[in-house]
Amino acid sequence: MQFDQYLNQAREGGAQQIAASWGQGRTTFGGLSAAITLESISSIEAKAENGGKRLLRSLNVNFCGPLMVEQPFELEHQLLSEGKSISQRTGQAIQNGRVVTQVVACYGASRDSDIAVQAERISLIEQGVVGPGQGTKLGYIAGVTAEFVQHIDFSLIKGGFPFSDCQETVMEGWMRFSSAPDEFHDSHLAALIDSWPPVVMQMMKRPGPASSVSWNLELMQPLPKIEPEEWLFYQAVIKQAANGYAHTDSRVYKADGTLLALSRQLVTIYDKKQIK
Repeated sequence: MQFDQYLNQAREGGAQQIAASWGQGRTTFGGLSAAITLESISSIEAKAENGGKRLLRSLNVNFCGPLMVEQPFELEHQLLSEGKSISQRTGQAIQNGRVVTQVVACYGASRDSDIAVQAERISLIEQGVVGPGQGTKLGYIAGVTAEFVQHIDFSLIKGGFPFSDCQETVMEGWMRFSSAPDEFHDSHLAALIDSWPPVVMQMMKRPGPASSVSWNLELMQPLPKIEPEEWLFYQAVIKQAANGYAHTDSRVYKADGTLLALSRQLVTIYDKKQIK
């Protein structure tokens, strides 16, 4: 199934299931599990009174456990709070009676305000960034890369491949869906941002487990129009890493340097010992 088909399935509700081609081993690609959970609650928000006026401002994701591919699961949701301007909703992906992914989303309507600070806009050319789609391709290799990589186009500009003992603390590159969606929405952006391997993995000397524990994403609303086939620029940096944990910050831009999103993750790393 294509990405948009999973989003449609999430909006319809009922039993869900992810194909192995969207997996990381036996586990579903985290960006997809977050995106379909978000899409489920966003479809409920859109039907609420004033829901169409409130835009997705932020989401917090906790990856509580593996969402196994080719096994059924359900999506549940709950309204946490709702006012004239702000509503907060939570959604869970539940498999085998256990919450495996939880999303808390905040939606906010625009209000009149005298305070206006434009989102950061940078010159990618002045920073020496090569054009959209240029760089080292991170292609899908059966049995080597995660299965879901076949659905994403990656071009690495700065940093290294996972487990390459690269001592850079920064990773930069371009990204887009290999098969362009019909339209580009918040859930597409969230999935693309989480598709990159945690930047700390490039510092690992040998293959070993690493996974996101929590993820915070903030969108610069109102977002400019993003074309379905458009390349987006991803920039991630390790802020601190010690004792098997890493804190990373990321930013996502359009090719013209317009800031789209801020992202922060807590990542676990097992570079010394394997999980028993």
